[in-house]
Amino acid sequence: MKKLSAVVMGDIVGYSKMMSFDEASALSKIKNFSENSLKPILSKHGGTLIKSMGDGWLMVFDSATNAAQFGIDIQNDIKKFNELNLRIGIHVGDVEFDENDVFGETVNIAARLETVAEAGELAVSLSTVLSMEPTLANKFRDCGKHSLKNISMPIDIWSTGRINQSSKGLSDRDNTRKYISIVPFSNPGGSVSEFTDELIENLAVDLNTKNWIDSIIQKHPAKEDFKVTGSVSIDGGRIVVGFNLTAPDGKSLWSTKLAGNPNNRSALAREISAQVSYQTFVQIMRVRGKY
Repeated sequence: MKKLSAVVMGDIVGYSKMMSFDEASALSKIKNFSENSLKPILSKHGGTLIKSMGDGWLMVFDSATNAAQFGIDIQNDIKKFNELNLRIGIHVGDVEFDENDVFGETVNIAARLETVAEAGELAVSLSTVLSMEPTLANKFRDCGKHSLKNISMPIDIWSTGRINQSSKGLSDRDNTRKYISIVPFSNPGGSVSEFTDELIENLAVDLNTKNWIDSIIQKHPAKEDFKVTGSVSIDGGRIVVGFNLTAPDGKSLWSTKLAGNPNNRSALAREISAQVSYQTFVQIMRVRGKY
């Protein structure tokens, strides 16, 4: 039987590492999460558990809104379970139901979307966003059209955060090119968080102006990327931004601290981004032949 459904794939991040470190503890934590968090919240939103795969779950919903709200609620609830992180993929389309299992391209796309979601985030297709209630759809950002491994057509991906550009589920990353991964900066929240977001977006643009290297905003950079990390804080009424640039082998290439008046946040974000981007290019050019 074929039916229009929202397919949800959830996966525990770092499952293999957890199992290799302490198998009994890992299994106990995942079972506790599944029984006391995932299943009750799934039932609350009218979802059906199709199968559990040790480190992941395949679920279906009759409603995209219910599927997405389940994903958001479960990501909030998993924070109570120490050392567990979840990534979720959702796609809406025709699903083939056969006894107690589901099949078809919709299931495959949901599985690929799960692999490109950042830890703690949801990655969903455009069809999912268009099927949600508008207030819920506003929680997702457009991450662009991407080619997914073994999926015939590119998919418009939306996320509650950003997608994992280093995921093996993506087939459109050009591995012949070099990348600068900008890891979202730590900050105390509030208005400083807004400044931080603006600064990160400016850095992504300014560091993407050379034809020999690209920039991406990435929580979990690929090991072959240069990495820009940092923090934003308030000290004496001034915004203080700390930066560190590291090479693919982990060597620190450059670090600095810059400060400014927060009265004009946008101007300050542009000014700091321009200074940092210039020095980042200078430092990478000095070691470019080594990596």
